[in-house]
Amino acid sequence: MKPFVLIRPPFIACLLPALLCAFLSSQGRADDSAIAPQGFFSRLFQSFPSIDILPETSAVTADGFDLPVAPPHGTGFCKSRGFRAHGHLGEDWVIAGGKGQAFGHSVHSIGNGLVVLARDIRADWGNVAVIRHAWIENRQLRFADSLYAHLDKITVKEGEQVKRGQQIGTIGNNHGMYPPHLHFEVHKNLSIGVNHAGGSRDLLSYWVPTDFIMEHRKLHGGGRHVPTPAAHFLLPTPENPWSFHRFFFHPQKKKSSSKPSHSHHSKKKHKHHNSSSNSSHSHRSQ
Repeated sequence: MKPFVLIRPPFIACLLPALLCAFLSSQGRADDSAIAPQGFFSRLFQSFPSIDILPETSAVTADGFDLPVAPPHGTGFCKSRGFRAHGHLGEDWVIAGGKGQAFGHSVHSIGNGLVVLARDIRADWGNVAVIRHAWIENRQLRFADSLYAHLDKITVKEGEQVKRGQQIGTIGNNHGMYPPHLHFEVHKNLSIGVNHAGGSRDLLSYWVPTDFIMEHRKLHGGGRHVPTPAAHFLLPTPENPWSFHRFFFHPQKKKSSSKPSHSHHSKKKHKHHNSSSNSSHSHRSQ
């Protein structure tokens, strides 16, 4: 019988992955978020200092909510992209028939509220407005933030009180990064702002925007002045441009060198778009 000979290189090559798997498995049993990419990067972004936008102040309670384009019903507009948990965390609104035609059209506050963010933050957002809404439901005071992104112009200022249906800006394309459209979100978690890593990427932190509006068309107790929580948001800066945030949470699709892309991440400016190029983006309203 031939003696058993241990060959070290293959043994080590097998042993190291086994030890690594055992280590990660033990870590996963103790805390699943410790090895989940989303959990890791959420904690990483939360480690950056947030920016105090507005201190605690007061806002006027909402008497109901309307759609952010052509209020109250969004006549002539449609969603080219809907909400998807762990994916697209809002809705993209365009004029029915083509994204390019939406450029410059007015964007409106969905309800009474307080502007807690109104500035150009570049990154994937461009000009962004965030409005904090308060309303009374089942005798309880509740809050939500509505976000309006990729704007061409912002017509309101931080700290300004706005009314339901008031114009807050116009539809843009984030400095030519996307085809013109309104990216619209509604946040349950008031710490998110423009940082998707600031909360869970699901219905624990977000409302499905159109569903939220339709379920809160008319509200009792509107017009009251109530205390409103301070706004503390993490914003991209030149020192922290969120490049790896975009890599992990907003993966860019590879563009074909032979054919122009008409995706959400198309670089073509609005002047080069027409309604026929956007037929593939027509989606049903939720």
